[in-house]
Amino acid sequence: MYSIAELETFLAIIKHQGVVNAAKQLRLSPATVSHRLNKLEQHLGTTLLFRDSRTLTLSPAGSTFRERVEHILEALYDAEHEIGARGSAVSGLLRVTMPPWVFSQFVMPNLSQFEQAHPQLALDFLINDQFVNIVEGAQDVAIRVGQLADSGLLARKLCDNHRILCAAPSYIDRYGMPDNISELQNHFFVCLPWQREFKLKEPNGRIVHFNAKTRFTISNSDNMTSAALAGHGIAVKSHIAIRDNLKRGELVPIIPGCLESDDAPIWFVRPQHSLKTRKAEAFYEFMKSLFENKG
Repeated sequence: MYSIAELETFLAIIKHQGVVNAAKQLRLSPATVSHRLNKLEQHLGTTLLFRDSRTLTLSPAGSTFRERVEHILEALYDAEHEIGARGSAVSGLLRVTMPPWVFSQFVMPNLSQFEQAHPQLALDFLINDQFVNIVEGAQDVAIRVGQLADSGLLARKLCDNHRILCAAPSYIDRYGMPDNISELQNHFFVCLPWQREFKLKEPNGRIVHFNAKTRFTISNSDNMTSAALAGHGIAVKSHIAIRDNLKRGELVPIIPGCLESDDAPIWFVRPQHSLKTRKAEAFYEFMKSLFENKG
């Protein structure tokens, strides 16, 4: 059976891009590091790394094995920590995906605070407005906005939130303030490419399928807000994302309550079968603190 030392050596070779560099970090000879890797591959009966004198590449089996081993060792280190057998610092790599506006407005302004609290923890951010499958995308955790359709996730709510229609005063001055849903047909919208169709609710409760008229679409929520602020059209936005713009009068609500489904909580999610780790919990506490009293 292979040893923990062999698993740690395998990860070190990947992290430091080679046997020689890994040997320096582990304070071992290159021969010992190569021997451990060879033993591990012999035990598994497969090639984990394709390597020559210049390059090192994970095999398909190696890529899958690496992902599982990282989580298993992380859980083992956490277990050692709980019984006092390992130092208290949270370490390792945490892969996180979230929408651009969450990152730019909440995470980035406070990231130094998290770095100072956990200097040995590295973060790999995947910032994307489009849906990211956290299992297929090899993400440890995700920040999601809206109703969760995937029941195969472990989710904790960070705060309540709702979506609204809004526009800049300059847009209203030019095109007028729509008073009802039918008048929206005459207005321009700035949208994410996949957000051009949505449902609206009339005062009598009737649901209307609405196709937004656009001059252009933007695949980034922060840039979409910038376009709305510049007066290019009406936008569908999370209230929490534009709360300061609303307070300053830079954006104004359009037909409040007209969205058929406006509930859009902020969630912290991870795969259902993922192991609970200290690094994920540390990031959850950080995100929770950022959204306290924001809903």
